[in-house]
Amino acid sequence: MIAPLTAVTPVQEIPFADAGGNHLWIKRDDLLPFSFGGNKVRIAASFLEDCKSKGCDAMILYGDRRSNLCRVLSAMNTASFLDTVMIETSENEQPDIVPFNERMIRLHGIRILPCRKTEIRSTVEYAMEVLRTEGKKPYYIYGNSLGEGNEGTAADAYVRASDEILAWEKASGIPIDYVFTACGTGSTLAGLAVGLLEGGSRAEVIGISISSRSPERARSCVCRAAYDWYRRAGRIAPDCLETHLTVETAYNCGGYGRKDQRVLDLIRRVFLETSIPLDPTYTGKAFRGMLDYLKDHRIQEKNILFLHTGGTPLFFDLLAEENGWAVGEKV
Repeated sequence: MIAPLTAVTPVQEIPFADAGGNHLWIKRDDLLPFSFGGNKVRIAASFLEDCKSKGCDAMILYGDRRSNLCRVLSAMNTASFLDTVMIETSENEQPDIVPFNERMIRLHGIRILPCRKTEIRSTVEYAMEVLRTEGKKPYYIYGNSLGEGNEGTAADAYVRASDEILAWEKASGIPIDYVFTACGTGSTLAGLAVGLLEGGSRAEVIGISISSRSPERARSCVCRAAYDWYRRAGRIAPDCLETHLTVETAYNCGGYGRKDQRVLDLIRRVFLETSIPLDPTYTGKAFRGMLDYLKDHRIQEKNILFLHTGGTPLFFDLLAEENGWAVGEKV
């Protein structure tokens, strides 16, 4: 089994005219050396470690057809000989388009249970019962059948990863003022906020929401993950925790999986100027939102760190979609 948490990803400075006079760096977690990288490599390893520590021998995943986490966990669990079931909800997807993430999940032979979003709880309970009937002890990555109770496990991955940012600040002598990242379930953002706060960083951590959650709902998800980490650690969260992080919902293009031409234009420009791939579901939207946030809040001459959370297969999905390529087609 590869130990992805031992890999320290590089921090790369990029000159970018639209950064508003700010100094911009990108931490390349898309280069983590497992299953096309991304933040979900760290999070998946944290789930797998927790699963094994609880004596479980089967895992239940949840996500849609583009899920980076399900892609990585499918590969990681297969390498660990762990029986895996994926609960898949993709009501808003185009059925004739098969994302690369889904292709890889299916390649690993993962059992998939499609369901509507209104059926998630019952499907989780069904999957648990099936696995128990097979003599397995199942582990659901999101806790109970309501998807609650395991937020701190995922957050812990980025509490630990924040040590790399702190070490880079110390080695480079460059104090980071703001850290930006894409915010979906909020675990990565929560972990970064906790880790940097605990490490004495002065940086404000800002998550650019990529889903249609309300500001209140998006923030509550992040805070719940952060507080769950402190609970698991047997510690009390500091009073300043919630002022240390921001969840910005104004740049989500209308919801999860949705994009606009500005996001697409930016993805193309960043790739042509830096060779760094972004995707329209997470990183491209978050990068566009970061630039808009800096402009809208008149932030200038600051040191900005963008955490690249990966999603490279989604970048290739975009290439295929825009160019009308079929898998295996000669270009």
